[in-house]
Amino acid sequence: MSFALPVLLFACGTGGQKQESYDIPMNTDNPQATSMPENAQKSMNSIKDEIHKAVALEVLPAKKYVYVRVKENGEEYWIAAMKTEVTPGNTYYFREGVMKTDYESKEYNRLFKKIYLVPSLVSEKHGLTNNPAPSMSKTAENTAGNPSGGPTEPIVKKGSVSIAELVNNADKYQGQTVQVTGRCVKINPNIMKRNWIHLKDGSKDDFDLVVTSQEFVKEGETVTFKATVALKKDFGAGYYYDLILENGVRAE
Repeated sequence: MSFALPVLLFACGTGGQKQESYDIPMNTDNPQATSMPENAQKSMNSIKDEIHKAVALEVLPAKKYVYVRVKENGEEYWIAAMKTEVTPGNTYYFREGVMKTDYESKEYNRLFKKIYLVPSLVSEKHGLTNNPAPSMSKTAENTAGNPSGGPTEPIVKKGSVSIAELVNNADKYQGQTVQVTGRCVKINPNIMKRNWIHLKDGSKDDFDLVVTSQEFVKEGETVTFKATVALKKDFGAGYYYDLILENGVRAE
């Protein structure tokens, strides 16, 4: 399976000028194309979706992405990912990376002898895998900061269950396929081979409802999904949810 590394798709600009990064396809079926430092992971030949856990030592934020010097299993190396807030000293998760040598940063007038381009970074504080289970009013994302931009007016669609109804009667819906409608306030794409879509519908905006899906949704878009309700779901790598909707597909 191949997919484009988001941080690299900056070739289109005014007048067709190519910007700082390179357009490189990330091929997860090619272990050599996604190899990390030999001491930093198990062989990709047997584990294609290896999750890496590393401590950020140095952070160089750029206009559209971020450079981070990390330490994993005693080894230090540089990675680059789509721009996100990274704090030195904190721990982050990420998946495979494409290695580039003599990679130039024009913003910093710096040449990285070796750097790994990764799809995205997820803070260890994203979830609660190592903490007591949260109350039903929270999910893993809430502890890292509730996504902003929820609707001011309730979003109601015939046939859709409100987020408040799901939260208040979670046991009733466990394992069932439900339809929900909400506004996408945040999306974490291409993590664990799925997109993590955060919805609000105005009925209970203190709860961060996440829908996993193969489909991409733009932030600010109002969308209807049919998905399966799962409770107390632990994906590992800091992804724990008391309530989550899985395998979402768009509904009319």
